[in-house]
Amino acid sequence: MSYTLALALSLLSASPIAPNDSIRSDASIRTAALRHAPEVRKCYETEGLGRNPSLAGSVEITVTILPTGAVSEVDVESRSLKGIGATEVAKCVATAARNWKFERGPYVVESVILPFNLSRDTMSGPPGSRASSAD
Repeated sequence: MSYTLALALSLLSASPIAPNDSIRSDASIRTAALRHAPEVRKCYETEGLGRNPSLAGSVEITVTILPTGAVSEVDVESRSLKGIGATEVAKCVATAARNWKFERGPYVVESVILPFNLSRDTMSGPPGSRASSAD
């Protein structure tokens, strides 16, 4: 039995006055999110599936990123992840995301939304992450 964590990144900037070339690229945001996907998966497996083996759904992680690449604020919203274990998954993901690092550079403070679809995969095979763009 394996678990699948699907990552669909639709990126929204909270800085409408910033010039386009000062905002992090979609590719750098995706790369950082994929680098941290195992942490989200671990939260889902230990905090979610450990309490509720049928837990599945999506969460949106909103991170505010400073020009240094550090995360200053995190908000995790359970979109369709409901039931026993959902609150614990959200808390775990929020704790992990506070320590995430993004590319450092001449950027403005910006917020991005990282949606993660969490589901238990009953197909055999190794655990994995899938990424798809939903721009």
